[in-house]
Amino acid sequence: MRVTRRGFTLVELLVVIAIIGILIGLLLPAVQQAREAARRMQCTNNLKQVGLAFHNYADVHKGFPQSRITGPATLPDGTSVGNAVRSGWPTAILPYIEQGNLNDQYDHNQPFFATVNVTAIKTVIPMFICPSTPNGDRSVPVGYGPTDAQLISGATAAPGDYYVRLQTIRNSQGAVANAGFDSNAATRLAKFTDGLSNTVLAGEVAARPQLYYKRQAQSGQVTTQQGWSCWAGPQALRLYTYSPDGTQEQVDTAGSETFYSCVINCANKMGIYSFHSGGANVGLCDGSVRFLPESTDVDMVMAMHTRDGQEVITWP
Repeated sequence: MRVTRRGFTLVELLVVIAIIGILIGLLLPAVQQAREAARRMQCTNNLKQVGLAFHNYADVHKGFPQSRITGPATLPDGTSVGNAVRSGWPTAILPYIEQGNLNDQYDHNQPFFATVNVTAIKTVIPMFICPSTPNGDRSVPVGYGPTDAQLISGATAAPGDYYVRLQTIRNSQGAVANAGFDSNAATRLAKFTDGLSNTVLAGEVAARPQLYYKRQAQSGQVTTQQGWSCWAGPQALRLYTYSPDGTQEQVDTAGSETFYSCVINCANKMGIYSFHSGGANVGLCDGSVRFLPESTDVDMVMAMHTRDGQEVITWP
């Protein structure tokens, strides 16, 4: 009796392979979207933890932490400088983000770039890094001021992807109001006359010091505040507006120049920038977090960052 052996023909095998390929092609975008949704949620949680830490700090110190502390300092090479940025808000909230051991290692009486703090500032704090950011484990340069000339040779630290807004803010009509946080002193909550739920506390400024225009990495690095890309630095920025391609900029504290139309995810030199699709996260002073679409009006974004501008805020 003849035994018939059953098996796949070549055509059948090719059909099966084609079907599997189609299924993978259909499922892969969904998997990628699910992963990005999880990363965006983690970023949201990071900003919520920052907001909670600010409020816990305020309970003890009667105000939100300063955006930065400035004053005389001695650089690691022994050079004395009369006005350096010594530290910022991230070091102030270390005890309130379950970083007690790191806080004990950090000498708050010395600048963040001091030799005694070298080990501490190299410590990666996941809460200060958005998981959507490329090269989240990168090392970044350290500086005592906002220009490349103020970088400290050979000094590096762990990165930070979140900012607070400092100084004053101007809108496209020339109106000026105070930003959220003072320098060199705690900011009393009574100063937030626009309301805590109407004022941005912190937002994303991802991937620095690598310069990005519209999600495209450039050959150079950011040329302003490059040395403040680490979590231990001030992480306190102005907000620039940009041309649609991200290459031209206008600072919000300038004179009467016309604003550009792009303010979210245009360039990560100074301002709101993320690797989330369509927008970026910002944490508010009441502890909540909002997602701002890239289409958000420039003046509305500026108004969201003032504490006493008396603007009418419309959240997306």
